Amino acid sequence: MCIRDRIYCISALLIFGLLKGYAQEEQTSSNDFNFGVKAGYSSVILKVKVDDISVSDDVSGFYFGVFGELSFSEKFGFQPEVIYSSYSQDGESSSVLQVPLLIKFIPAERFGIMAGPQFDYLLNKEDAEGLKQLAVGIALGASFDITENIIIETRYSFGLTDRLDSDLEGLEGFNVENRFNYFFVGLAYRF
Repeated sequence: MCIRDRIYCISALLIFGLLKGYAQEEQTSSNDFNFGVKAGYSSVILKVKVDDISVSDDVSGFYFGVFGELSFSEKFGFQPEVIYSSYSQDGESSSVLQVPLLIKFIPAERFGIMAGPQFDYLLNKEDAEGLKQLAVGIALGASFDITENIIIETRYSFGLTDRLDSDLEGLEGFNVENRFNYFFVGLAYRF
């Protein structure tokens, strides 16, 4: 992990730590704000579309990060996250910083459905050559509280941003799009 990646991770931990401290100070008698950590398996699905022909490839990796839970009511809440993901294939690796901002609906005890925008940023400049480093997607997912503190979750994020920074050499007359979709499955621990 390079120094910039460490700075992002440490910054995220500090921000969520400060939020947790503020929430406990302001609402000592209520559990309206929770903080936690998460980790698991992740896959990025690279989709390329040239006119009406599309192909995709996926690359496996892992993720870890922090999250907050702000309850609006018994059934609705807000769950911001900061996630570091690393993907590796054929000796090449790439890192992505993801920031999902999710609305959480709790239709039944211990079960949650999440949806919202997700921002992702390619951390390795050399991996981003010819690509936009920042992109936006829509994330949809579900979670189940195994215990009060341990959560299992899954999520899929659909890339909305065309990642190509400019026309590809030799394909100037074609409509070429490149999108990244993400799949996550893992565990979280709520403090």
